[in-house]
Amino acid sequence: MNFEQRKTRAMELLQATGMMRSHYAPPLIRLLWKAGVQIAPPHFQSFLSTALLTGGWFGLFMGVFLGVFGWFQGAAPLQAALIAMAAACVAGLLFGLALASFYAHDRRKHQLPDWSTLG
Repeated sequence: MNFEQRKTRAMELLQATGMMRSHYAPPLIRLLWKAGVQIAPPHFQSFLSTALLTGGWFGLFMGVFLGVFGWFQGAAPLQAALIAMAAACVAGLLFGLALASFYAHDRRKHQLPDWSTLG
């Protein structure tokens, strides 16, 4: 079974649970699909890959946000950059772990199969 067939089957299963589409196919995932990236919906990804993907993107944008708005203007430039990077990494880590836990809970709650067994 190819990726598109698995994705279609996964979307059918997720839609049948009654979840909102933005919950089981979030904007980041849909953007990656449009870019041609073959990535499983979050409910079918491993805990680690979900945590890394969501935490990485969140941390990246948090770092840019902190850098652009210069929250640490009172500190020396290098010190401010290090503080902003550390804050973004911690925020990304926490966000990634929280979202991965959320998707793992939903996967168990709705008794969804593994990505490899779809089809």
